[in-house]
Amino acid sequence: MIVRRLLSALTNVGSRQTTARALAVICVVGYLVTLGTMAASGAGLRRWFFALLVWAVVVYIPLRIVLEAIYSLAPALRTKLIAQTVTRSDRYASRGTIELVVDGLIADTVLMPRIATPAQHGKVRDGAVAILMRIREDGNAVVARAAQRCLAVVERGVTQNASWSAAQAAHNIQARWATVRALAALAGMTRVLIAAFEDRSGHKFLAGPVDGARAIAYLEACLDFCDQLALEVDVAPWTEPALHLDVAPALRDRIWEAWKIYAETPSPALEARQAMVEVVLT
Repeated sequence: MIVRRLLSALTNVGSRQTTARALAVICVVGYLVTLGTMAASGAGLRRWFFALLVWAVVVYIPLRIVLEAIYSLAPALRTKLIAQTVTRSDRYASRGTIELVVDGLIADTVLMPRIATPAQHGKVRDGAVAILMRIREDGNAVVARAAQRCLAVVERGVTQNASWSAAQAAHNIQARWATVRALAALAGMTRVLIAAFEDRSGHKFLAGPVDGARAIAYLEACLDFCDQLALEVDVAPWTEPALHLDVAPALRDRIWEAWKIYAETPSPALEARQAMVEVVLT
């Protein structure tokens, strides 16, 4: 199971690039060690080209071919692991199973806008995993509270950005891309948290006057609206009714600031992610 999980992780572009770089580094180091051994044994460096040929043709190229073959098999393997994990009663007990559950929830429930890059997709996944890892067995109410707080922050963000965009000229479109991408990632993560609560508890999400269906519709409308905010000059007004969630404005602002720092920090952004999780859960 562990080997299969490691292989399935190669569906991630970042993991593929890291693995390919690691293989290249290992081969280069091996080649240098070979040269050092040849020099120390008195053979000199007269056969440096032969050693290079061995490491390149006999070692690197075959292993790279194997990696490429694994890349093609990894998506199907990960899909199978996700299907097996979602039926387990302990699926929220460890990082490995939580990551698989989150991947399945993202595939089933989240459609990110065109403006989102792979970095934002990664923030959705890593943020949701970090929050669910921190919660573990603390109870379904904690998951619901985290989702409610994030939903309130999304409402704040989309309302403020819609007002800001309406007042700006066309040449300022690029200036808001980072903020819109952060908002889209937060909306995606919030959708995952709602789905995780319903999966864990077996009950529909409810946050004060907002039920699960309305919360999901609001988030989907927000994700659709993000493309308008980022890509269109004349942005239509945001017309979704207010949610009236019971979340203090000061707390919403703190969560947004922590999330924006995390969203704009290149991965893995461990400190920024930890700070975000602390603000959301405390």
